[in-house]
Parts: sequence; C-alpha cells; structure tokens
Amino acid sequence: MKRIILLSVMCMLTIASFGRKHVENATVVADTIYYAENMMNVKSADQASYYRLLMTTGQGLTKEDVFQDFYMNGNLKAEGGYSFIDLGNDKNTVFNGEVTTYYPNGKEKWHGNYVNGKRQGYFTLQLRDGGVAVVQFKDGKSAHDYFTVTKKDGTIEKHHLSEIRALM
Repeated sequence: MKRIILLSVMCMLTIASFGRKHVENATVVADTIYYAENMMNVKSADQASYYRLLMTTGQGLTKEDVFQDFYMNGNLKAEGGYSFIDLGNDKNTVFNGEVTTYYPNGKEKWHGNYVNGKRQGYFTLQLRDGGVAVVQFKDGKSAHDYFTVTKKDGTIEKHHLSEIRALM
C-alpha cells in the first residue's frame, strides 16, 4: 500500500514538474550582478561564473520580487522568487517562493518551494540518467534521513540522504 501511495505521489510530482511557472513579463529593476563560482560578487563578466537579473512581476498586492541567473553562455541557471539578495555573497541570498535550477544544457535540475529562505515541502531533482529524486523538507531540514528515486523504468528506490550529492 505504501508503495502504491509513493508511486502515485511520484507520478503527480513528475506531471507537476511540466507545469512549472517561469519568470515571464517581468520588469528588470537592477543592474546585472556578476558572481564567481565561489558565489562572491565580482566586478566584470570576464571574472564571473554566472550573472543575475533582478526583476518584479505583477502590481500592487500581486507584486513579486523575482530573479533569473544565467550561465555565462546565456543559458538559464536558476529562476524564482526572493526576499533578499546579498550583492556581495550569494550564499546569504534568501529565496522565497518557487525556485528552479537548471543544468548547463538547459534541462531542469532542482525544483521546490522556499519560505523565508528555508526549503519547505517536496523538492524534485531531475537526474542526469532520466530518473527523479524526491526529498521532503520541513523548515529547511530534510523531514527524513532518506530520499526516493523513481527510475526511468518506473522502479522506486530508497537511498540515504548522504547519497544525493553523488546523483547530481
């Protein structure tokens, strides 16, 4: 029974991943910010590993602060909402709302929801081999010491949380 419920949740998450909202119809509100690979601010594009655009969407009560990060080749690296951007050290940036990161080839990598900088709910990791890993977070910490992987053939595996970096 648990397996059927887990499989159903995985299918819904996979289907939901195709309906992700992208940052669209946004107004740029700041100059381009350049960051090095260590996430520290640098002054020019030739020193940078990626760059960020800060924008807003909506108006009035629906106004939202959003960002888009790009690899230096112009491919999308990340996008989503934020409540605070540290211009000097990106490690201190506080995400808020949906955030999606992408592999250099443009395919989705991580997707999940942040509440005041803390991961909340289910995060999906699209694996390079076509599988999907799912980790549940509560108040910024993993709710379990494991995550599940649904492989391309539909089989589901449970892994210890320490193994997730090896799958990226």
